[in-house]
Amino acid sequence: MVKPSLEKLAQEYGGRVDLWEINADESPELLRKLRVYGIPTLIGYDAGREVVRYIGAKPKNELKSLFEALSTGSIPSPNQLSIWDRLIRLLVGSIVAGMGWNTHSWLLLALGGILLFSALYDQCPIWKAITTRFKKVVAK
Repeated sequence: MVKPSLEKLAQEYGGRVDLWEINADESPELLRKLRVYGIPTLIGYDAGREVVRYIGAKPKNELKSLFEALSTGSIPSPNQLSIWDRLIRLLVGSIVAGMGWNTHSWLLLALGGILLFSALYDQCPIWKAITTRFKKVVAK
């Protein structure tokens, strides 16, 4: 689905950004080493270091922004949730957690907690510290 857009962008940014396509069926071991669990996955590298990872199909304008950022050496910031996405997750999480509390259902309470956390995880300093440490351990 995104292949035609990627091929056009690879031609447009030829010499500045290299696009490598890996066939998932032919190279499953390489996908495991790269920790690719969804298709399509775009991984941007700068000086041999991973700087960005996009999982799933993205619109052409977002792909173009990625190629532009990589060609100029500016690392794109990861996509953050919009305020509406956060509010919806907070509202639904609160409702589900409330239902779990009222019905004494640990499953609903846990699901509500996960939804609440998903609205704020990228702002949580504890989550950032844990994931940063985990990435360092995995990289060794």
